[in-house]
Amino acid sequence: MNAGGLNLKWPCWIGIVSEDMEAQRRFYRDTLGFHEVDSGADWVHFDFGNGNLFEVIERSKDPEYDSPRCQVGYAVEDIEAARTELISRGVQSISDLKGDRERGGRWCYFRDPEGNVFELKERVQPPASPG
Repeated sequence: MNAGGLNLKWPCWIGIVSEDMEAQRRFYRDTLGFHEVDSGADWVHFDFGNGNLFEVIERSKDPEYDSPRCQVGYAVEDIEAARTELISRGVQSISDLKGDRERGGRWCYFRDPEGNVFELKERVQPPASPG
């Protein structure tokens, strides 16, 4: 959706902030059959193809993960420009830019007027391998 220079694309990420990450992980992996592709101490990724991720994240004190909920991440081409545009429109930013280009992308978080959290995600294609 292109709204005055802000080109948000269909969600590329859906996250579930969970009180019991391991129970949620087993549910989505074992009960629903989602394909687990990566994990850390407090998160797990499930692949939905074409770079789309479903993530279970353990609740923490970070403002983007401070209560159990479902949230979406919108793909953008230029995260710095999109973040600046949202802030100029009065949207509440709750994080700085996170991630880096070398690891495949950057992201940041905002709140809507009712306090719902959403993410902007800039995907960066890794360099093609020689050969």
